[in-house]
Amino acid sequence: MSLLPIEVLQITDCHLFAKTDQTMLGMNTYESFRAVLTAAARPRTGPEFILATGDLSQDASPESYRHLMSAFRDFGEQYSSDIPVYFLPGNHDVPAVMRATLTEPPMRPVQSFIQGNWQIILLDSSIPDEVGGKLSDDELRRLDECLARHPEHFALICLHHNPVAVGAKWMQGIGLENSDELFSVLDRHPQARAVLWGHVHQEVDSHRNGIRLMASPSTCIQFKPETVEFGLDDKAPGFRRLRLFPDGQLESKVYRTTDFKYEIDRTATGY
Repeated sequence: MSLLPIEVLQITDCHLFAKTDQTMLGMNTYESFRAVLTAAARPRTGPEFILATGDLSQDASPESYRHLMSAFRDFGEQYSSDIPVYFLPGNHDVPAVMRATLTEPPMRPVQSFIQGNWQIILLDSSIPDEVGGKLSDDELRRLDECLARHPEHFALICLHHNPVAVGAKWMQGIGLENSDELFSVLDRHPQARAVLWGHVHQEVDSHRNGIRLMASPSTCIQFKPETVEFGLDDKAPGFRRLRLFPDGQLESKVYRTTDFKYEIDRTATGY
């Protein structure tokens, strides 16, 4: 068995449009997404897989998902490899459209998989036409069953909505509605090591009962942390790298673009 860690790339909150010249609050989201993938491609070896954790589209158009799929395909070709991309929906996605469109390599429409000593579980926390999220009874049951089926594998659980408060008062009502139910399941399974999400457009890294809790920057605009009202941060678009070790240890770090030029609407009161 290899003692080397599994290298993972998380990409989240791309907010792509049908047209590649469209902007959100002043930022061209297609160009920022491409800039993030360029920054993420700098190591000589690519990740073993990519986790795309929701709000991949802003308008839920098939064209936006095709742009995403094409960009991920180009990313893998830099390494002469079909790097798998596992994805889940956010509140701006329409799951049926997303799943019907993202059917070609490198996209992998699976809800859980085993890689080395780890099980990766992807959950759907989206509610149609709602900004906030909730895990359905079926999703909670599936999570419990996946963990019970593979107690010998460490687990990384992925979703879109934040299961813990992030300090911004305006976000309090748009996170995961039933976080207690999620953690009730995880507390029954000691192999659960980490929960990973997007949605909040900022970095979060904390712990709860031995489980690491992580949110990551968007590939486009960033939300200002610790605020009462909606506000944009000046930080650049970003992504997260993770290293999953065979003994259950995990290393992770957020990175941002350094040479992508952009303007944002600092007067915006929402998006």
